[in-house]
Amino acid sequence: MLRMVTALLLSLGLATGVAAAEEHARFAVDTHYKVLDVPGSVDNPGKVEVREFFSYGCPHCYSLEPAVDAWLEEKPDYIDYVRTPVLFLRNAEPLARAYYVEDALGLVDEMHVPLFDAIHKHREPLFSEPALANFFRKYDVEPAEFSKLYGSFGVSTKIRQADALSKKYQIPGVPNFVVNGKYLVLRENVKNNEELFKVIEYLANKENTGS
Repeated sequence: MLRMVTALLLSLGLATGVAAAEEHARFAVDTHYKVLDVPGSVDNPGKVEVREFFSYGCPHCYSLEPAVDAWLEEKPDYIDYVRTPVLFLRNAEPLARAYYVEDALGLVDEMHVPLFDAIHKHREPLFSEPALANFFRKYDVEPAEFSKLYGSFGVSTKIRQADALSKKYQIPGVPNFVVNGKYLVLRENVKNNEELFKVIEYLANKENTGS
């Protein structure tokens, strides 16, 4: 009896291993992801970085946000998730500055989804400093404080760094994801959001285990 149980457990373990191998084999370089020509540095070298390139003005980013939120609740602890706003879309810079103002004030968790909602659900034209300053007042940020941060050296530096990074990684559009400064996920070849995050986790695990 013990031998039968042992054999069953071994077969189950083998089946699980085979299934995992098959799952990973489905994700191929230059099909599901691209190896970047010039790797970039990461914010926290102690973890595997997953960097999302996005814009508040992008409807596709807005549509993906619920899936991102759900994945963030379940992602492995070794993953460091970083957001980077892009500047190559129309009206992108004011919104990118708004993101870094949120970040400076520690309000990203509170304001990220509402700012998306305001633009895409409520059709608020938040594409200028005065309009954004008025929006931030809902979160007890006075216009003078907002404007000071909006045009600050710190925010301007982050804007330049974000723009340089999107150019270095040759980000073709948004939303897009770079794993650990090495791999760009080829979203056009990913079937759905579920597969998107499986590719991301596959690449993150690859970096975490050194495989």
